[in-house]
Order: sequence, then C-alpha cells, then structure tokens
Amino acid sequence: MRGYTIYDCAILQEEGFAFILVEEKDNRDQLPVTRIMYISAEQPLQTRFGVCEGDNFTFTTIAAGIDPLEYVAVDMRSQVYSADGQRMGEETAIDELIDMSTYGGKVGIITRVVSAAGQVYALGDYRRIYRRIGFEQWIELGKEGKGVPLPSDIATTKIDDTSLGFSDMSAFASNDMYAVGGKGDVWRFDGIKWHACPIPTNANLKTVCCAADGVVYITEMNGSVWAGRTDKWKRIAESNIAWGHQPVDSAWFNNRLYLGGQEGLWTIDYKEKCLVPLQDIEADAPNATNSGRLDLCPDGEFLLTAGPHGACINDGTGWRRLFSTFDFI
Repeated sequence: MRGYTIYDCAILQEEGFAFILVEEKDNRDQLPVTRIMYISAEQPLQTRFGVCEGDNFTFTTIAAGIDPLEYVAVDMRSQVYSADGQRMGEETAIDELIDMSTYGGKVGIITRVVSAAGQVYALGDYRRIYRRIGFEQWIELGKEGKGVPLPSDIATTKIDDTSLGFSDMSAFASNDMYAVGGKGDVWRFDGIKWHACPIPTNANLKTVCCAADGVVYITEMNGSVWAGRTDKWKRIAESNIAWGHQPVDSAWFNNRLYLGGQEGLWTIDYKEKCLVPLQDIEADAPNATNSGRLDLCPDGEFLLTAGPHGACINDGTGWRRLFSTFDFI
C-alpha cells in the first residue's frame, strides 16, 4: 500500500474483504495506477493477499456478489476486474461485450458498481442499469424489458446528462429495489417494472439504503436525509456538508444509519434532526484516516469502513481496526 490511498472497499465475510487503491502522484498528465487488493485474513500470510493493477482505470468502484461469490470492480469506462476462489484479474470491458449506447448514440459511462439482493449491478448514465450474470457476462435491464424509462419529453427538452444517471441502488429483495440519482430521481423496481417515486426535492441524490427497519433512506448531495417508501417521504435530517465531502455510502447496521464520506463517518441526531460525526455518538468510532467508505457484508453481520490510510470493522459490539498505514511508518 505504500504510495497508495484507499478509494473504495467491499466485504464478503468477517475475514474476507477487498480494497481499491489509487496511486498518489502529482503528475496529472498520466492516470494514476489503480490497484485492487483482495484479502482472505484466515489464510496463511503467504496466500492471504491477492493483488492486480492497471494504469488505465479511472474512478473504479468495487462490490461483493454472492451469486456467484466474487468481488467485481468496474471503472467509469466499463473496464472490469474480478476475483473469486479460482481466478482473479482483468476481464473484457462491458462495452465490448454488449451495446452500451444511450440516448442520441452516446456511449454510456458507469457511475458505480453495487451489490443488491446478492447480485452485482453497474449503474450508468441515462438511467441505464447493467446486471452481472457471470464471468464476462452482463445484460442491460432494458434488453429484458425491465429498463428504467427515459422522460417522454427528452427529445424536445434540454436535459443535463447528469440528471439522468443513477448514483446508488439498494434492495430489500430482488423484487423490491430502489435506485436514486440525478435531481430528485427515485425509482422502485417491483420485479417486473420500475415505478417513479415522487420525492419533494430536486436536489442531487447520492445514496440509498433499504434498511432492516423497513425504511428507505436517501441522502442528498449536501448530506440531508430523506426516509420513506414509494410516494411517501419525509426529510429527517438537515445538513450542509461541503461538496466533495458529502456522504457517498450509506448502510443500516446495529439499528443505526451510517453515512460515509471523505470526512469520515456520520449518523443522525434524531432530536436535533441533523447529521453528527459518528465519534460524537460512538466513543470507539474510527477517525477519518481509517473510515469513510462503507460496505455491509451479505449476511449483515459485519460493517466494513475504509479511509485513505486504513480500515476498520464492526461486529455489532464495537469497532476494531484492521490496519493503518501509519502503523508501518
């Protein structure tokens, strides 16, 4: 990890997790090297780590899928890394496998890769969603008749491309999923088709969490939080976090909503109806160097967080630091 910072993380089990590492460099004329590191902590030291890297990946995110059991990393240009029990390495890019053209013949971009209901999905602009169905196999949901529709007036209305791209997706089940993004763009999938969910905000939406308490939590770009389902929504927390520091991940764990961003972890103060740093609520909460990105393991038993220089895990009884690069200086 020397010379790298952590950009994203994913977890399959207590001793199995993965990280996206990005090279620290001052020269902006060349893309930094992206390194994907997989760790099986229960294995002997000699076989504990798996690493692969590339110098042409950009804004890469990672997710853990259980059907099949694997880690999948996808960058903005649909390039893919994956790792399972038998192999690891680069795959054929999604746009070389299927048609990723969007409205007006534009080539789609990937905004994020997520895990929902045990499967891996790549989220794209123009409301495109791509489901992974196997090694080097993806399908755009529209090809199954399950795509999210575009606005009926798209041909006559000037629309900002970013207003039609999903930034996050979460699920209670495969027939009850929510995707959010753009300016107040919220959709629910019932297993057959997607339905628009009117929400009383036109703010840019960043994260969505289908929580174990049966509520859907959605965050705005500034960190404000909405709660509800389908067409009933209420703003439960106000926030004004500066751009670039707002939450980019959300997770429900231990009966609490966790939000993660560049400044570390946040949660809701329901009395004051605002976001507060997690350290104000949990005395053992990690600091911003070891926290920020979040991922919940498939069985919901462990919450992983990673910051630029380290990572921590919570087993429901408290936080435990996995590592910090400052330990080795």
